[in-house]
Amino acid sequence: MTQPGTIAQGSGALPLPQVLSEVGLSQAPGATFLKLFVPPLFDGAYLAFDAAGEAVGVVDGPGTALLEAARGVPAEALLRDGQGAIDGARLALVERFLALGLLAAVPPGEDRSAEAHWIRPDTAPQTRHTGPGADRFIRAFYGYFGGAFHDGSVLIDSHGEFLEAVARYFPRTPGLECLDAGCGSGHYTAALARLGHTVYACDISRTRLEASAAKPAAPGRIVPVETDVADIPLPDASLDFAMCNFVLEHVADPLAVIDELLRLLKPGGTMLLAVPSFNVRDTLAYWLYDEPPSLNFEHLRSYGLIPHTHPWCAVTTDTLAHIERHGASVLAVEGTGVLDGLWEPWLSAVEALAARRGPGFATQWPWNCLGRQTIVHARKQGGGHAG
Repeated sequence: MTQPGTIAQGSGALPLPQVLSEVGLSQAPGATFLKLFVPPLFDGAYLAFDAAGEAVGVVDGPGTALLEAARGVPAEALLRDGQGAIDGARLALVERFLALGLLAAVPPGEDRSAEAHWIRPDTAPQTRHTGPGADRFIRAFYGYFGGAFHDGSVLIDSHGEFLEAVARYFPRTPGLECLDAGCGSGHYTAALARLGHTVYACDISRTRLEASAAKPAAPGRIVPVETDVADIPLPDASLDFAMCNFVLEHVADPLAVIDELLRLLKPGGTMLLAVPSFNVRDTLAYWLYDEPPSLNFEHLRSYGLIPHTHPWCAVTTDTLAHIERHGASVLAVEGTGVLDGLWEPWLSAVEALAARRGPGFATQWPWNCLGRQTIVHARKQGGGHAG
């Protein structure tokens, strides 16, 4: 803690009058800020990472306003209030942000803010997030996440409740060459390998790849590959099956990942994508109460098929159209947990309808739009198909 009348700068401290006259403040080069899109709980708040990619905490609304104003301005401009007095709360924020590596002390007028990265999913243009820092964020976040949850998190990972739904689409003929892009801790990877397949497990987190490779896979095998899922070091047309579960919502350009999977698939090979989606509760809350949907804090987008729910409602249709335009056919779009969030008497009515429609109910529009997750099953054009 610095002494009264001083402000921290690096490993030392400057007297406050000297700070006001000689030091400018700028967003720190390389710092990354991800907007926490869970209104109204985190209105204006951001998850912050320093230049080394270390998670340093959450910046609230007042802190965000101060950081956004720090563009090489004299410290005095940030620290004095409307009456010209030093604002103690702002001074405490500046000290904290300097210590955390989110602010940098610079000569007045030197603005380094262009080298910081602000990721705002709610303003991203539809499916592709082109803002600087999105790729950097996901590497930083999963470096942190992989260390904190070596074998996944029961609160965040969905394999426990969702693996059965995904596994219905796994190829049953053994001996195939398969891919799990963004494998995480490998729960889906191992389930696929145990059907007798070779599964290339790809992820950017080495610690989670180690957890994946350690899982029982016989009679198949798991081959860990540390790589960006948009640039996988495998030959063209070398795979029979590729899956990408709960990854597309994290990456800057999910369509580039889909293109990579299609490059790797043999003609006739199949692809499985699983993403989180707006469920019936999200949709009704938006329609009836104008309550915007929320995102998990590490997501850059969500998916949905119901028009006018959110600007992201085009993401799923955009994705499906991209698959069809790039040499594959969509075989099924399934919503899981369609009944979650329904209440009586709607629940009984929809349950009865689901019973009448049979197993295909969750793949039929509009019911597949109401799932907690969406599964997309597609086949690359040409050739036969294994499975």
